[in-house]
Amino acid sequence: MDILRVTKLCLKVNIKGLASLIFAALLVNLSSAQAYDSYQLKVLFTPTKSDLEAEARGRVMIYDSLKNETVEKALNEQFGRIDRMMFIRTQLIQESGEYEAEEDECD
Repeated sequence: MDILRVTKLCLKVNIKGLASLIFAALLVNLSSAQAYDSYQLKVLFTPTKSDLEAEARGRVMIYDSLKNETVEKALNEQFGRIDRMMFIRTQLIQESGEYEAEEDECD
């Protein structure tokens, strides 16, 4: 094989490999967002013994982008733990039925 053919072959393989890596990264990003939501709900409603111990030592869990109904449920069901919870970018239901992040009222 001459050097030009080897170079073209390497470029072709690298482009396919790069496309595969980009696709895999997109899948990981999507699944990690879903895993993060699942993790937040697990800690919020069914904390482990170590979660509760960490809270007792002062850890505050920041819950990001949960739906308003979930936050309300947590405040009612997990009342004894609310001093160790912070909710940011809570998703509020709009008239259209879509969820939208709560506006920052601190500005």
